Amino acid sequence: MKKILLLIAFILTIQVGTIYAQNNDLNINKNRIILVNPGVFYLKSLNLLTEKSIIDIDNLEYQAVFYSKSEISYDDAQQFVEENNISNIKLLKIEGDLNASNLFQKNSCSDSFKELFENSEGIIFLGGWDIPAEIYGSKTNLHTQIRTPNRHYFELSFLYHLLGNGKNGFTPLLEYKPGYVVYGICLGMQSMSVATGGDMYQDIPSEVYGTKYAEDVLALDKNQQHRSYWKNIDRDETLDGHSFHQIKLIENSFFTNNYGMSNSDTPYVCSSHHQAVKNIGFDWDVIATSMDGKIIEAIKHTKYKNVLGVQFHPEFYYLHDADSKKFKFKPDDKELRTEYRMINELGGYKFNLDYWIYFSGLFNNKKY
Repeated sequence: MKKILLLIAFILTIQVGTIYAQNNDLNINKNRIILVNPGVFYLKSLNLLTEKSIIDIDNLEYQAVFYSKSEISYDDAQQFVEENNISNIKLLKIEGDLNASNLFQKNSCSDSFKELFENSEGIIFLGGWDIPAEIYGSKTNLHTQIRTPNRHYFELSFLYHLLGNGKNGFTPLLEYKPGYVVYGICLGMQSMSVATGGDMYQDIPSEVYGTKYAEDVLALDKNQQHRSYWKNIDRDETLDGHSFHQIKLIENSFFTNNYGMSNSDTPYVCSSHHQAVKNIGFDWDVIATSMDGKIIEAIKHTKYKNVLGVQFHPEFYYLHDADSKKFKFKPDDKELRTEYRMINELGGYKFNLDYWIYFSGLFNNKKY
């Protein structure tokens, strides 16, 4: 059995390495960023940000990596890339056998994780559905929607291999390249915490604010609403599903130190989530919260300086495209507006733009 497992690991390593060679991925001048299980919406978002030079990185190449058992469609991504003739997005499928019991240890994907890490400069974990509660040792709340378990297995195990969790004497990959860039957005931030030993609020309205009904959530302060609950009670297709609200920056932390912001700034962000980090994982600092301090909005690793997670969505292409789809933000709106217009009217666009300016600088200036 041991010989068989070693043979499988060897074959997977050869598979990844062969694809890199075929795509000329050994070109050391490339800034290669891995996108993990990116759906078409996220590929469209990141491609638009790149075309607009909002993500402005020299010799940038995206490596879109899909777990073969992931519920996120590789074929849809391939079709999007081919139909739009996008040359700087390469696609790769990774085989393996992951389940809830073998994520936080060496497993059939370990060699692939290492190969991907060694042949890239950074990685982004993106948004999606709820993490299975069993992974962080909880019963499953009736509000939890487990639609993509295999995707979560892959991403949580990948993050564990990158960051470790302070247990079992496991040496994380970032020990070999401490300046490697790891960014997590929404689910990506939640996965960062869970992979390193954290757990979750499985439903913000019921567990944090004690509300049971959509109308009661909508009666809360706008800064306590983390997605649009109008869509729960109104079938108007023009209603936006996202929430625009302010966040509170932790004094003298990452955003105030690197974005030129003051401790009193409360920037607007766009979010769409009903779960949140509860008890944070190993080796994290909280760098932003909701205005009432009850929801963690951003985290930064205490050891690896370029590892950052945010609960909101600075990548949504709607935020950056003045000509994108128009929405109502509440049922009685008389005028439809783009999210780009909304975030600008609220004065929050610069904060979301600065996120990508700083991100780009990590690669262009080689701050690591």
